[in-house]
Amino acid sequence: MSKKIALVGSRLAANEREVAFDLRSPLLRLGRQSLAVTLSLLLFLQPAIANAQSVSAAGSAPAANQPSVGAAPNGVPLIDIVTPNGTGLSHNKYDNFNVGTPGLILNNFNGEVGTSNLGGATPGNPNLRNSGPASVILNEVTSGNRSALNGPTEVFGGRADVIIANPNGITCNGCGFINTPRATLTSGVPNIGADGSLSGFTVNGGDVTFEGAGGNFAAAPGAVDLFDVVARNIHVNAPVYGKTIRLTGGASQYNYATG
Repeated sequence: MSKKIALVGSRLAANEREVAFDLRSPLLRLGRQSLAVTLSLLLFLQPAIANAQSVSAAGSAPAANQPSVGAAPNGVPLIDIVTPNGTGLSHNKYDNFNVGTPGLILNNFNGEVGTSNLGGATPGNPNLRNSGPASVILNEVTSGNRSALNGPTEVFGGRADVIIANPNGITCNGCGFINTPRATLTSGVPNIGADGSLSGFTVNGGDVTFEGAGGNFAAAPGAVDLFDVVARNIHVNAPVYGKTIRLTGGASQYNYATG
């Protein structure tokens, strides 16, 4: 059963009552020795985690779902999203989807050269020359790798809804979005309808966690009209700001159109 919380003009504060699992739970108690081992392991893994801050298309996915990964002239990672279908959905599949502090650009521009907030002068996306921009950009991780979102994700070009779907989990530490009316973070698996549109998500596991710098989805240029979090478990350990924030936790069949 899923549980839903909708907040308008809201700030989610980091406190125990809003964390999905209270640290006082017997299941989460760690002895001193276990805690020391855990901390040592985390310190050992830090270089590997830092090196994992990257984006790579899913090599096993059909070519029609493999975006091109490159960089804007100033070095900010740039993704040429795949050609949208007749419903406006651009369905992109990845082995790795991570956003570093400089941010990441989803190229939804079908012109020659435009000006990106994050990338400056940036060439258009050749995948959109005949189709035009997408209205929904779905970013689905199909590997076993978690996503770390440590900076802003910009839709360069036409405004579009953005979904980041990763059943392994998503961590937001300073994440945000630019030029999108609706942003969704989910640990669910996307469901595509018979007409080719995104119908929703099947949520069985995984989590979305806010930590460190949290997320700001209310301030320009990153104001988002609706920020959705759909996951089996939602952990709010840092402030999250948004015009409208909607949290849906628990196992569910989530309807994207109706929420």
